[in-house]
Amino acid sequence: MLSHLDKGWKTIQNDGLKVFLIRMKDFSIVKLKRAFRPRDKKNILKWQGIKDEYKGKRIFLIGNGPSLNRMPLYLLKDEYTMCFNRFNLMFERLNFIPDFYVVVDDLVIRDNYKEMNREILPVMKYAFFPDIHPSNLEVTNYIDNRDNVFWYNADKPAFSIDLPKCGINKTVVNAGLQIAAHMGFTEIYLIGVDMTFSDQHVKKITSRNWEAKEDDPNHFDPRYFQKGKKYHNPTVHEMIEKFETAKKFFDKLGVKIYNAGMGGKLEVFPRVEFTSLFIADKQKTEQALDAYSALKKSNISFKYIQEQAKELNGTAFPPLFKTSLEKGAALMPGLIQQYIPIGPFEDTYYFIQRDHLILNNGKK
Repeated sequence: MLSHLDKGWKTIQNDGLKVFLIRMKDFSIVKLKRAFRPRDKKNILKWQGIKDEYKGKRIFLIGNGPSLNRMPLYLLKDEYTMCFNRFNLMFERLNFIPDFYVVVDDLVIRDNYKEMNREILPVMKYAFFPDIHPSNLEVTNYIDNRDNVFWYNADKPAFSIDLPKCGINKTVVNAGLQIAAHMGFTEIYLIGVDMTFSDQHVKKITSRNWEAKEDDPNHFDPRYFQKGKKYHNPTVHEMIEKFETAKKFFDKLGVKIYNAGMGGKLEVFPRVEFTSLFIADKQKTEQALDAYSALKKSNISFKYIQEQAKELNGTAFPPLFKTSLEKGAALMPGLIQQYIPIGPFEDTYYFIQRDHLILNNGKK
């Protein structure tokens, strides 16, 4: 009882009395729905079917922080990967499609369910959503009930090994950790979970629910929460606290979690250097680079990009150019609408103009 009072008081402190009362009303409605709704036996059987499917394997959980723009993500080809929310914005810049997809945020679902149904679900092995969000959003009315879609119960905030009961715990990554552990993964690497948020000009619908009024500086792509997109106020200190709880929870289960990202402020999990997790193989690397999604669609090889790209000089951007990793990452937000970034590879970024990519379709 005391725990619930503490949580209620924290909600009032962090989000205000109005939000607390709305959440209590929604919570009560969800409880009533649960009491009178029959169990989804088919969904439960699906969850049982993936229990320990990947026992003893490793997986990379890919957050959406800007540090992703500095990482050689092509190394993840042939690895098990899980992504979240609007990671589909990254698909054209990859040489692989993630295996698993998780969403918890009701605002993200409301805003983006059409692109989720159209662009993400058809290419995922498994995708995971709350059936009823604690805000009383009936997610099943928005997301297609495909064979690869699993519904979880997010009513209780605690961590769980009794899936489909799955606590949200302030960040979609914590839901992803529970799902990964349920599937049997015992070695989990986080990347792009930066825990760094700079100020974004927003309209505060409530103290908890925000609407962006400018492009997004806090994710790998400025379109992520661009102007008009709604999201929840990121409370970093609470997310860090939940990660600390997650570490204790998963340590007891023998599930090892590491932070393999670049930079950022997440120090709860032991850090490992990302590239150290892979064995260098030149032939495999070349094949991986040629598999970039944008290049495959236009039948252009990575070697062609390397040979034709000009060094960037000054402020004039040619149709195809290359630059340093750091400069490329800095240019990304301003150029992503007109250019597709390729890399980084050996500390070099390649940028190819979208129109140029179409015009050169078929060239090797």
